[in-house]
Amino acid sequence: MRVKRTTHCRGFTLIELLVGIAIIGILVALLLPAVQSARETARRTQCLNNLRQVGLALHNYHDQFSRLPPSVIWSGPPGEPLGGGLFPVGVFDRIATGMVTPADPARVYANWLMMLLPALGEGALANAVESRLPVSDPANEQVRSTRLSTLSCPSDSYNSAGNPYVRDALVGGDSNHYARGNYAINLGPGRACYFESDPTCTDGFHVGDSDLASVNLTLWGSGAAGVNTSLGFNDFSSGLSNFVVVDEIRAGVHHIDPRGAWALGFPGASATVRHGLATFVEDANGPNNQFVHADDIVGCTELTTQLGGSLQDLRMPCWPAVGQPELNSQATARSMHTGGVHVLMGDGSAHFVSDTVSSDVWYWMHNRETTEAVDLPF
Repeated sequence: MRVKRTTHCRGFTLIELLVGIAIIGILVALLLPAVQSARETARRTQCLNNLRQVGLALHNYHDQFSRLPPSVIWSGPPGEPLGGGLFPVGVFDRIATGMVTPADPARVYANWLMMLLPALGEGALANAVESRLPVSDPANEQVRSTRLSTLSCPSDSYNSAGNPYVRDALVGGDSNHYARGNYAINLGPGRACYFESDPTCTDGFHVGDSDLASVNLTLWGSGAAGVNTSLGFNDFSSGLSNFVVVDEIRAGVHHIDPRGAWALGFPGASATVRHGLATFVEDANGPNNQFVHADDIVGCTELTTQLGGSLQDLRMPCWPAVGQPELNSQATARSMHTGGVHVLMGDGSAHFVSDTVSSDVWYWMHNRETTEAVDLPF
């Protein structure tokens, strides 16, 4: 007599299922930081490679013209009457503040990155630049509103198509849009004083004429470029490998925040400036500086009204110039990387610099005129 066997299929018990889910959850929790870290490493590598591309383009530009491009072309009538003789050209934004009139037109023309477009492989976009017109002109809308991958650090989540800088938003407009970028030329780390018009000035900036209100049309310091001023490698007495030409910066955190507007030749938008020693009474010294008033930019009053203390949480502080004219006149290097920023040296090499770098070292790295030996932090 044959006995019939019955096969029983044993399933998972509820306890076993819960244990399995818990184990999977633990594995995911362990793996997720590693995945995120790997992704950020890839983003940082791309960001660094972009900076190297900018460096190669600057060297190609220098090979062609024996000079680097100026930080910005500033045209129109000479002088800066809006500053009453106290401020030079290059800091007042007539579009953002609604000051443009037929007698006092927009003065900001092409900046260093617009001039660098052919060397960056953007020939078609370069051909679209109307250099005889201000960057704010409708004829330059295509150029200023184009996002360029070479100028975008993928770690910066605010550098997106949905977050352009709207330059006329402060005065109720919505027609002057600018795409974001993450790289800014170094104008110099010095103080806000001018040798030719202030006999007490030390470690400041040069102007072409001491009559700032009606004659002067140039501004330059110890950095790599100036307003209507071009410099060559021979001017870098510190040596190409010791001098920072371009800093990494962040895109503004709101459409009224001009920081990171790549085609706009203002401090904060496409230039760093006055990021020097704290002992010289400048508060933006060092990368990712968190002093509450570290960046002086147009629109900070409204930006502070809308975002309040979160600007500090976002690591993007600025100076709300209450009772004074708002200027684009100070900005330091910034990034969304953990612990530091990227910089481009004059020899074309790019490096990561820690936020904890000595303020003295940071200052001398950005001063082309020093002949002192500096122990670089990389």
